Amino acid sequence: MANGTVSDGQRGFAIRKFKAEDVDAVARFEAEIAVRSFADEAVTDLDHYRKKLGKLVRYGDDWTRVVEAEGTVCGWAWVAERRNFITNDRYADFRSFYVDGKLAGPAAAIALLRAVLAHCEAEGFTRIVGRTATSNAPMRALYELAGFAERHVVYEMEIGAGRRLS
Repeated sequence: MANGTVSDGQRGFAIRKFKAEDVDAVARFEAEIAVRSFADEAVTDLDHYRKKLGKLVRYGDDWTRVVEAEGTVCGWAWVAERRNFITNDRYADFRSFYVDGKLAGPAAAIALLRAVLAHCEAEGFTRIVGRTATSNAPMRALYELAGFAERHVVYEMEIGAGRRLS
């Protein structure tokens, strides 16, 4: 692994550090993740994501990687360190994950997930916390494949939706 780059010449992709020139591609990934996770409530404004990701490049100490295939950025992962304010234990917040299966294939998704897990282990994190919408079947399947356990379920109800207890 030279310069933080992992290459899989056989399948034609590489995993490398996220850079400023990747912001536009990753902003599109974030908007697509939002649509997959939040449907009609998704934030799809690319400028919103560009601004957020630009700050991540400039100020972020977080672990960020992209998958590149044939010169095209086609995936990314973002992991942030967190600390439990009561126990003081350090853990990983799995902020984002995306791989375009058509461009990079499932092998790239598995390789990127392995890179995430290796980073978390190397940092000595006690656990990894990730979130996704119940409707995001691909991410749920990836979490399950990696051995994540479902811990919390969030329920929502629209106020004034006419629902009443009988």
